[in-house]
Amino acid sequence: MKVEKYQLKNGMKVLLQESHKSPVVSIQVWVRTGSADEAKGEEGISHFIEHLVFKGTQSFKVGEIASMIEGSGGELNAYTSFDQTVFYVTISKNFTDIGLKALSEMMGFPLFDGEEIDSEREVVVEEIKRGQDSLGRVASQQMFSANFKKHPYRVPVIGYEENVRGWSHQKIKKYFSERYTPQNMFLVVTGDFTNKEMKKKVLENFGRFKKNKLKTKKRAKEPVQKKPNISVEVSKFEQSVSYLSWKIPGMKNKDIPALEVLSLILGYGDSSRLVHKLRIEKAVVNGISAGLFTSKDVGLLTCSLSYADEKFIEALEGIRSTIIQLLIEGVTEEEIKKIVTIIESDNYYGIETVDGLSRKLGDAEFYMKDPSYYIKYLEIEKKIKPIDVLKIAKKYFAPQQMTLTSLLKKGSKDVTPIWNEWLKQYSIEYKQ
Repeated sequence: MKVEKYQLKNGMKVLLQESHKSPVVSIQVWVRTGSADEAKGEEGISHFIEHLVFKGTQSFKVGEIASMIEGSGGELNAYTSFDQTVFYVTISKNFTDIGLKALSEMMGFPLFDGEEIDSEREVVVEEIKRGQDSLGRVASQQMFSANFKKHPYRVPVIGYEENVRGWSHQKIKKYFSERYTPQNMFLVVTGDFTNKEMKKKVLENFGRFKKNKLKTKKRAKEPVQKKPNISVEVSKFEQSVSYLSWKIPGMKNKDIPALEVLSLILGYGDSSRLVHKLRIEKAVVNGISAGLFTSKDVGLLTCSLSYADEKFIEALEGIRSTIIQLLIEGVTEEEIKKIVTIIESDNYYGIETVDGLSRKLGDAEFYMKDPSYYIKYLEIEKKIKPIDVLKIAKKYFAPQQMTLTSLLKKGSKDVTPIWNEWLKQYSIEYKQ
């Protein structure tokens, strides 16, 4: 059944798709504001607001919305990313009205009570501190900061403690009123309903939103990288982690499908080239994987590895020889077919649930303004040939476009000379 897409008078777009596999409904509100849209001093405010809209509205006291949803057997949650903030409810069709009421109140009529704001500051500060105790988060943040010198993707989504403690109540309310406007949101509803019935309910709940003037922020453009970049830091953790990464275009670029296939051939699953060679065959890494960070503006193809320090050089040599071999010999039809089958299967599994279907539609609408694009994207990938992947690999795996980061366990020796020597050899072989 096709997605029905329309717009309310206040500017909010609505996507409806019926799915009668089970008596469940998914309701998601996507806001076209994320951490990359924040100005200096505002870093983390989108994530903070994500917390605050749960803290009471004009119709519900603190805790009442969560209690109401949970009492109906539903799930209520939210997340903030670089590009967007998403709030969602998954609930039985019998309680659809409750789900719609809850999200419309949160997104249209939050109270932003002063005492609740101050109380929630401590919750978010504690979340920031917990992130600093996570090896994965610290290593990932190092990698993003090394890759992005100007673009706001270099800043952690959760922001900084001093910001969270410093925003006034008025500042928070102002930011919300200028960004969380109906023309900057869209609603996705999937599940067991009829469109005719749902349209009335959507209008009753979300048609109440007033259209405020939208404030936009121009994101800083990342300059073209002209030479390789190395970042090495020592941490408090008992494991060393390194990343190799290459910048790639934003989601709309025609190279993205082939880049995804390339990354998965390299490092997805036990039969992928890097995993099979370095973890299974040679056992020189504890873990290794490759994949894409795709986004609105600019993304990354990354390879991450964890290892014992004494195996680092051998692991890097394995990565270098694997990439160079791919650049010389290319990939096979069988490898592409296997990866496309995995992507297609994940696609089907993802839309088996109504919340998974809503996420697919939301992603496609957010990045491409076409809720059915995820279907078209798969068809593009099915047409990819070995020569396409080889051309993409040669285009993006240039040494000057690489960023190499290492987060070393305490007591480890500086590996910068190892990276420099590796880059020298990689550059020679890349040019041959």
